[in-house]
Amino acid sequence: MNTQAGQKSPLFKYMAYDIIKGTWTLSTMMERLIEEKTAALELQKRKHNDWDDNYELYRNKVKTNRLTQRQAVNIPLMKETIKTLLSKIDDPPEVDWKELGGDEQKELFFQEIWNDFVKTNRLEIIDILDKKNVLLYGLSVKKLNIDEHGVLPDVLDIYDVTFDPLMKSYDLESARFIIHQNIFRSVREILANDKYTEEGKAGLRIWVDSKPGIVQSQLNKEQWELKQERLKSMGLDHKDFPLFAGGDRIVNLTEHYHLMWSNKEKKFEKWVAVYADDKIELMHEYLEDLIGVDFWPFVVWTEDPETNDIYPDSIADLVRTPNKVLNVWFSQLIENRTLKNFQMHWYTPGQNYTPQTYTPGPGMMLPAPPGDDINKVIKPVEVSGLDDTLTAIQTVVQMVERGTGATAIEKGEPEKGQQTLGEVQILVGKANERTIGMAKFYRLAWYEFAKKWQALMDANAPKTIKLFKVSRSGKAYQKTVMKSDWKSADGYEPIVRSTSEQETENLKGIQKFQFILSQFPNNLALRKIAQKRELEMLDLTPEELKEVEEAEEQLQTQQANQQLGVQPQANETQLAQQIQGQLAQINA
Repeated sequence: MNTQAGQKSPLFKYMAYDIIKGTWTLSTMMERLIEEKTAALELQKRKHNDWDDNYELYRNKVKTNRLTQRQAVNIPLMKETIKTLLSKIDDPPEVDWKELGGDEQKELFFQEIWNDFVKTNRLEIIDILDKKNVLLYGLSVKKLNIDEHGVLPDVLDIYDVTFDPLMKSYDLESARFIIHQNIFRSVREILANDKYTEEGKAGLRIWVDSKPGIVQSQLNKEQWELKQERLKSMGLDHKDFPLFAGGDRIVNLTEHYHLMWSNKEKKFEKWVAVYADDKIELMHEYLEDLIGVDFWPFVVWTEDPETNDIYPDSIADLVRTPNKVLNVWFSQLIENRTLKNFQMHWYTPGQNYTPQTYTPGPGMMLPAPPGDDINKVIKPVEVSGLDDTLTAIQTVVQMVERGTGATAIEKGEPEKGQQTLGEVQILVGKANERTIGMAKFYRLAWYEFAKKWQALMDANAPKTIKLFKVSRSGKAYQKTVMKSDWKSADGYEPIVRSTSEQETENLKGIQKFQFILSQFPNNLALRKIAQKRELEMLDLTPEELKEVEEAEEQLQTQQANQQLGVQPQANETQLAQQIQGQLAQINA
């Protein structure tokens, strides 16, 4: 344990504020942290334009211009692609825990604690948001927080977390620093928080009343409103949305997780600093003292990892450009039809004729130019048609479907032309292979999430946990579990799988058993094993399972008795026929 643990870093010296000039002099540590934050943000900024476009297309928002797209129309290719792929991987994770020492009672308690954690923290919604982030932005970040109630999971806005540019893209622990920014809080909430130092709170009071602090507070409020709109549109109903009243002063907090060299331990140690508006140092603590573990409390995953890039391409990146092209074409098609509907005309100006607009109606008589041939005086403006636009749009859509695996069949649409059942099954199988590859990385991320959750629970174990179990009859049972009931010296190992994957594996196993049974039709032992595997797929109670097994044993016993009854009768008939044959030979 670090001797500096629980103390403020000696490099964190309080800033100096020049009242006359209204300037701030940062401490040595703050300068270093801001340099790290700037480097991480510069790496992420190159993706912001792409992320913004992906998000706007998913939300059916388009940008019009006077040259190519003058109509605010959007073909929902982005949304239908993301929705289709999300529907194939939307099963929540199932985590089964194994106690490594073989203590089944501890294992049972720990499994129920996890199940209660999943239900209480709405982990299924977090899982959907996590996958949607990966499809839209290429990666997603989950964070594990600690409070008086235990471990709290959260999915971070992709714009709010930045990483060390030199970290390994596949190893989060290789990062020298990870930054969680844009944590908006009111001044009164920060001043009431016991985690922050009195020195930092005093600096915050000075900052919020200074001229640059007042300007920054307004900017923070605007940024908060933009973030709130984005989160709501993504389906996240955050508990802090109604937090700020009209007169609250908003502060932008940053949690800066970083490495710092320990002269005593002769190694790098993990620390976390919290500062406001990139100016005020509120806290700087040894990470293990705060949360009890020595790893970054984040989990990052992507469906298309890159060796040299922390921010890989997403499915939405593949769809973005074709979607923009389709929007331009569709806008032009609409404008073309509008121009045709205007029925504009050319006319030859003359002294005796001035064209006038008219109101269409049945039996309407329109004045013609006197004397001259009407075809020589007035002529419709020809607007060329764009009849091939819809065909071109369909071609681009098919290109996107092949690239993403979200084919028309997966979207619930029939392919054009006649197709055999075998062809359809091949197409579905190819699309499934794409999503199975995505599920591989997703499962690894949830394994890491479960392991970190278990370590945090072990380091921050509440004294008691109240669990509720509802029986099949609907009756609820309450159990108060002490930490000694589930804490294990040997530890736990999570087994992560999704419901659909488990069902698919079970079905494949049954198909294999059926094939083998057809090769060994009279093998009772093999048939009994196959029946047991089939029953395990059903959600049967132990009593129901026992009834099925007893009924099957009775049926087998009856069949065996019937076979035994038929066999003696057959033997007696054969014996009588033999005796009669021998007597006939003697009499002859």
